[in-house]
Amino acid sequence: MELKPQDSLLALKYWSLRREGRESSVRGIAESIGISASEVSKGTKRLVASHIVVERNGSVFAESGALLEWLSYGVRYAYPMESIGYGRGMATAWNCPVLSSEVSPPSPAMVWPVPGGEIDGMLVKPIHDSIPLACRNDELLYRAMALVDAIRSGKPRELKIARRLLSALIKGK
Repeated sequence: MELKPQDSLLALKYWSLRREGRESSVRGIAESIGISASEVSKGTKRLVASHIVVERNGSVFAESGALLEWLSYGVRYAYPMESIGYGRGMATAWNCPVLSSEVSPPSPAMVWPVPGGEIDGMLVKPIHDSIPLACRNDELLYRAMALVDAIRSGKPRELKIARRLLSALIKGK
């Protein structure tokens, strides 16, 4: 069974919900991240089979070690960063407004293409088209996805910092 791009978003949504002490139905998750309920169901099965999420007593939650390993080392190669032009969008990677680090944000900014975007920059394709919508509704998810984009686009120094920050975020430190 092969993971799909939306599965990384789904795994991070499960992590975010658990971290905030909330639970949600398949329909609730689907609405919050902008994919269909059937895709949430199918994605959850793929994530359980890959051991990135675990299902216990009717609850699904991310297995932080496996999630961190996938996001830190797998996503970069499975879904490499793709620049798609210049325009307005939602800031990501080191330009994300909810992400603070010792890395100076690149100029021009890296942005996901979204209608009515608030910042000009280099448009980069998100792992899945619904990521900007999902991140608008969940600041913790936004921070994690921005770090994933920093990993996807990073050079060795930035990569090391992004992995450290993502590890601290996922582990709750």
